[in-house]
Amino acid sequence: MNWIPKNLKELGQLADKLKAEKHPDFPPHALVKKRFKDTTANDLTKTVIWDMYHVRGGVAYRINNGAVYDVKKRTYRAGVQRKGIPDIIGIIDGRFIGIEIKIGADRQSADQKEIEREIIEAGGVYFIAKSYDDYIEKIANI
Repeated sequence: MNWIPKNLKELGQLADKLKAEKHPDFPPHALVKKRFKDTTANDLTKTVIWDMYHVRGGVAYRINNGAVYDVKKRTYRAGVQRKGIPDIIGIIDGRFIGIEIKIGADRQSADQKEIEREIIEAGGVYFIAKSYDDYIEKIANI
Protein backbone atom coordinates (compact mmCIF):
# COMPACT_ATOMS: atom_id res chain seq x y z
CA MET A 1 0.00 0.00 0.00
CA ASN A 2 1.40 3.38 -0.96
CA TRP A 3 -0.58 5.50 1.43
CA ILE A 4 -0.62 5.05 5.21
CA PRO A 5 -3.45 6.79 7.11
CA LYS A 6 -2.23 9.35 9.64
CA ASN A 7 -5.41 9.71 11.72
CA LEU A 8 -8.86 8.24 12.32
CA LYS A 9 -10.48 10.31 9.56
CA GLU A 10 -7.99 9.05 6.96
CA LEU A 11 -8.44 5.48 8.23
CA GLY A 12 -12.19 5.84 7.62
CA GLN A 13 -11.54 7.21 4.13
CA LEU A 14 -9.35 4.19 3.36
CA ALA A 15 -12.03 1.82 4.64
CA ASP A 16 -14.62 3.55 2.43
CA LYS A 17 -12.29 3.33 -0.59
CA LEU A 18 -11.66 -0.39 -0.03
CA LYS A 19 -15.38 -1.04 0.37
CA ALA A 20 -16.16 0.83 -2.88
CA GLU A 21 -13.52 -1.24 -4.70
CA LYS A 22 -14.98 -4.45 -3.29
CA HIS A 23 -18.52 -3.49 -4.38
CA PRO A 24 -18.08 -1.62 -7.68
CA ASP A 25 -21.72 -2.13 -8.71
CA PHE A 26 -23.04 -0.27 -5.67
CA PRO A 27 -23.56 3.48 -5.99
CA PRO A 28 -21.38 5.41 -3.50
CA HIS A 29 -24.38 6.70 -1.54
CA ALA A 30 -25.52 3.10 -0.88
CA LEU A 31 -22.34 2.09 0.92
CA VAL A 32 -22.31 2.58 4.69
CA LYS A 33 -19.42 4.82 5.71
CA LYS A 34 -16.92 3.29 8.14
CA ARG A 35 -15.98 5.48 11.08
CA PHE A 36 -13.33 4.57 13.59
CA LYS A 37 -13.07 5.79 17.18
CA ASP A 38 -10.55 5.51 19.97
CA THR A 39 -12.57 6.84 22.90
CA THR A 40 -13.11 3.46 24.57
CA ALA A 41 -10.90 0.40 24.90
CA ASN A 42 -13.33 -1.57 22.73
CA ASP A 43 -13.32 1.10 19.98
CA LEU A 44 -9.53 1.40 19.99
CA THR A 45 -9.09 -2.38 19.93
CA LYS A 46 -11.34 -2.74 16.87
CA THR A 47 -9.58 0.18 15.16
CA VAL A 48 -6.08 -1.22 15.77
CA ILE A 49 -7.06 -4.69 14.55
CA TRP A 50 -8.55 -3.23 11.34
CA ASP A 51 -5.40 -1.16 10.79
CA MET A 52 -3.04 -4.10 11.39
CA TYR A 53 -4.89 -6.21 8.84
CA HIS A 54 -5.87 -3.71 6.12
CA VAL A 55 -3.11 -1.09 6.38
CA ARG A 56 -0.08 -3.04 7.64
CA GLY A 57 -0.82 -6.29 5.79
CA GLY A 58 -0.54 -8.42 8.90
CA VAL A 59 -2.88 -10.42 11.07
CA ALA A 60 -4.28 -9.44 14.45
CA TYR A 61 -6.51 -11.11 17.00
CA ARG A 62 -8.37 -9.80 20.00
CA ILE A 63 -7.67 -11.74 23.17
CA ASN A 64 -10.53 -11.65 25.66
CA ASN A 65 -9.70 -13.04 29.06
CA GLY A 66 -12.74 -11.81 30.95
CA ALA A 67 -14.90 -13.98 33.13
CA VAL A 68 -17.87 -15.73 31.49
CA TYR A 69 -21.27 -15.99 33.14
CA ASP A 70 -22.52 -19.60 33.37
CA VAL A 71 -26.33 -19.41 33.25
CA LYS A 72 -26.88 -22.97 34.49
CA LYS A 73 -24.60 -22.58 37.51
CA ARG A 74 -25.51 -18.91 38.02
CA THR A 75 -21.91 -17.96 38.57
CA TYR A 76 -18.91 -16.57 36.74
CA ARG A 77 -16.15 -18.80 35.42
CA ALA A 78 -12.64 -17.41 35.26
CA GLY A 79 -11.12 -16.72 31.86
CA VAL A 80 -9.06 -19.50 30.33
CA GLN A 81 -6.11 -17.40 29.16
CA ARG A 82 -3.11 -16.72 31.33
CA LYS A 83 -3.51 -13.41 33.17
CA GLY A 84 -1.68 -10.53 31.55
CA ILE A 85 -1.90 -11.66 27.90
CA PRO A 86 -2.09 -8.52 25.68
CA ASP A 87 -5.46 -7.37 24.37
CA ILE A 88 -4.22 -7.77 20.79
CA ILE A 89 -1.71 -10.22 19.41
CA GLY A 90 -0.60 -10.08 15.82
CA ILE A 91 2.10 -10.60 13.26
CA ILE A 92 3.40 -8.03 10.79
CA ASP A 93 6.26 -8.90 8.44
CA GLY A 94 6.97 -12.06 10.44
CA ARG A 95 7.30 -10.15 13.72
CA PHE A 96 5.14 -11.02 16.74
CA ILE A 97 3.43 -7.99 18.27
CA GLY A 98 1.55 -7.79 21.56
CA ILE A 99 -0.48 -4.63 22.15
CA GLU A 100 -2.08 -3.71 25.44
CA ILE A 101 -4.93 -1.19 25.14
CA LYS A 102 -5.17 1.39 27.92
CA ILE A 103 -7.64 4.27 27.98
CA GLY A 104 -7.67 7.12 30.47
CA ALA A 105 -6.26 6.28 33.89
CA ASP A 106 -6.06 2.52 33.16
CA ARG A 107 -2.59 1.14 34.04
CA GLN A 108 -0.64 -2.06 33.44
CA SER A 109 -1.01 -4.81 36.03
CA ALA A 110 1.90 -6.81 37.45
CA ASP A 111 0.80 -9.80 35.30
CA GLN A 112 0.84 -7.60 32.19
CA LYS A 113 4.32 -6.32 33.00
CA GLU A 114 5.55 -9.91 33.33
CA ILE A 115 4.07 -10.86 29.94
CA GLU A 116 5.64 -7.72 28.41
CA ARG A 117 9.05 -8.80 29.70
CA GLU A 118 8.60 -12.35 28.35
CA ILE A 119 7.53 -11.17 24.87
CA ILE A 120 10.44 -8.74 24.58
CA GLU A 121 12.97 -11.31 25.84
CA ALA A 122 11.69 -13.77 23.22
CA GLY A 123 12.31 -11.21 20.45
CA GLY A 124 8.75 -9.97 20.03
CA VAL A 125 7.41 -6.44 20.15
CA TYR A 126 5.17 -5.24 22.97
CA PHE A 127 3.68 -1.83 23.56
CA ILE A 128 0.79 -0.02 25.17
CA ALA A 129 -1.57 1.97 22.93
CA LYS A 130 -3.56 4.76 24.56
CA SER A 131 -5.04 6.24 21.36
CA TYR A 132 -4.90 5.68 17.62
CA ASP A 133 -2.24 8.39 17.31
CA ASP A 134 -0.19 6.66 20.01
CA TYR A 135 -0.55 3.33 18.17
CA ILE A 136 0.54 4.87 14.83
CA GLU A 137 3.65 6.38 16.42
CA LYS A 138 4.66 3.09 18.04
CA ILE A 139 3.83 0.75 15.14
CA ALA A 140 5.81 2.98 12.76
CA ASN A 141 8.92 2.48 14.89
CA ILE A 142 9.02 -1.34 14.87
